[in-house]
Formats: sequence, C-alpha cells, structure tokens
Amino acid sequence: MFLPLREINFDGMLVDPAAVLLVVCGLLFFLLRIVINHFLDLNRFVWRRPLIDISLMVILYCAAILTFQPI
Repeated sequence: MFLPLREINFDGMLVDPAAVLLVVCGLLFFLLRIVINHFLDLNRFVWRRPLIDISLMVILYCAAILTFQPI
C-alpha cells in the first residue's frame, strides 16, 4: 500500500514532502553509519568510504521515495 505524498504544514509554511524524507533518510543514514563503524567494524573491508556513504544515502532516499509514492 502506497501512502500519498502531500505538502506538510509547518507553522504556516508548506514544506515539500521530498525534503522531509531527505531529512529523515539523513538521520537514518547517520544511525546506520554509527552501527557500521562501531559495532560491525566493516571499515576494514571498504576501499573508498565516501563512495559507500553516498551510495547508502542514495539507496535509503530512493527506497523512501518509492515507498511513499505510487508508480
């Protein structure tokens, strides 16, 4: 089931739902990065850490957009 994307009223200002999803995905990204760095210690297997970081952020954001918007 897809949830509709509508503008969010934030103190009289309409905020684009994609921007809200980007902030939520950013917070989730930082939590996942902490788990990957400290608890799983996967940094020793990664050659280019920034490439892995940006790809993880893109995957999270695309999954959120596809979840909340019908095709």
